[in-house]
Amino acid sequence: MDIYSEVFSALRLEAGLYFRACLRGDFALRLAEEQRRIRFHLVLDGACFVTVPGQDQVRLARGDFVLIPDGAAQTLSSGRDVSAAVALSDALSRAQPVDGEFRYGAGDPLCRLLCGFLRFDEALDHPLLKGLPPLIVLQRSDDPAAAGITAALALLRAEADGPGAMQASIIHRVVEILLMQTVRSGLAGQAAPAALYSAALAHPRLFRALSAIHSRPEAAWTVDSLAAVAGMSRSRFAQIFTRAVGMTPVGYLTHWRMIRARELLAAPGPGMADIAARCGYLSVPAFGRRFAATFGIGPGEWRRRSRSSAENAGEARANPKP
Repeated sequence: MDIYSEVFSALRLEAGLYFRACLRGDFALRLAEEQRRIRFHLVLDGACFVTVPGQDQVRLARGDFVLIPDGAAQTLSSGRDVSAAVALSDALSRAQPVDGEFRYGAGDPLCRLLCGFLRFDEALDHPLLKGLPPLIVLQRSDDPAAAGITAALALLRAEADGPGAMQASIIHRVVEILLMQTVRSGLAGQAAPAALYSAALAHPRLFRALSAIHSRPEAAWTVDSLAAVAGMSRSRFAQIFTRAVGMTPVGYLTHWRMIRARELLAAPGPGMADIAARCGYLSVPAFGRRFAATFGIGPGEWRRRSRSSAENAGEARANPKP
């Protein structure tokens, strides 16, 4: 089964755009920290430096793409000196984007960027997104192993510069794909939880156990039964699984059940008893206690809030303000 797609779907991963930036001359713009969002920048023309606190500066050239997880503060600049950086919020207060384009500075050289973000359900903390490297740079490459990323970058740049129907939707999907491809690649050389989880999915025995959990979360899995699925001894399975996934087998099972519960609660139709059973709980009270302990709110109240939020969002789309 495609665990990557299932996890990203459950996390409600969704891309969005801020604007296209047209930056001229000497510039240094500081973006404040923003909780949990994964920001991204694609260089359409020219070059710039990106600076994230505690990390080495990175120079980005035409066609390069950078992901900055956890909403970290960052500075985009024409040179290495960022001591006189201007807050982006201040720059925007003086010059709002026009037709989706933010213009700043004067003269040459010119740097054009596509700037956006990836958001996800902030209450969920899956190993695939937990502890991503603070700065991820993707570049075109002739390496066959990076063919998917290179193709996605080419498509992203073509869509960013070309008008057409569904352009925004295509850009959103390509950015989501780039993050998926990055995580799937195992973030080679990294020791972050996201890289370790990807390595776990590449491990044939651990993959069998993870597939069992994802395909049948309602089953009464134990460490012994999951070890049998993996074809390993109980002690070795528990040790390897915990080191790779960052949770014990039972801990991950419970975590995934709660993620599935949020999905089911947001959907119309299933009753509370049915949802509890589909998440491996024989009684609604036991399910409710676990859900509340995980998210700080009972499943009934969360369902009401989720549906109310969805209704408000639908109403806003149907009746947009001028």
